[in-house]
Amino acid sequence: MTMGYPGIGLLMFLDSLNVPIPSEVIMPFAGILAGQGKLDFFWVGFAGSVGTLIGSCCNYAIGAFLGKDFLIKYGKFILLRRKEIELGDRWFEKYGENITLWGRFIPLVRTFISLPAGIYRVNFPKFLLFSILGATIWCYGWAYVGFKMGEHWAVVEKNWKIVDYVVILILLVFLVKFLMARFKKEEIPG
Repeated sequence: MTMGYPGIGLLMFLDSLNVPIPSEVIMPFAGILAGQGKLDFFWVGFAGSVGTLIGSCCNYAIGAFLGKDFLIKYGKFILLRRKEIELGDRWFEKYGENITLWGRFIPLVRTFISLPAGIYRVNFPKFLLFSILGATIWCYGWAYVGFKMGEHWAVVEKNWKIVDYVVILILLVFLVKFLMARFKKEEIPG
């Protein structure tokens, strides 16, 4: 985190724009730095929340101005499939605008929920309120996990290599499966 608070905000902004940068890594790491006294806990959570909020508003605007048809046609270029857009439709039909808040606490859904919110033109002040609440709880919560983890860093560091290898292996398997599914070409009958 050599960029400090702006770096945290930028990474969380990108995460909220559907760039695959996991907030579950960004915020705890920043929390560890806060626990070590290198950053201030309040500003870590604030920077993450602001970055998330700006990214969420950008996604809302993309959904509102480009619309569902455009995203169905070109969403694949931002790794958004028709299936995810239709899932957003079903969730909004079933749960209404409140999914804009509760979706903020479901991994993966949290970054994409702003697009259907824009498509459905959720009342923007309500969207903004839900986004602020969700981003603040998410960012401060994960930063707190990191802060607490940093207090026990000697134990964590001792066992971290094993966790690193397991996590890397799992991520590689999921990445390969994800990419294979996304770019799988249909067989041409011969």
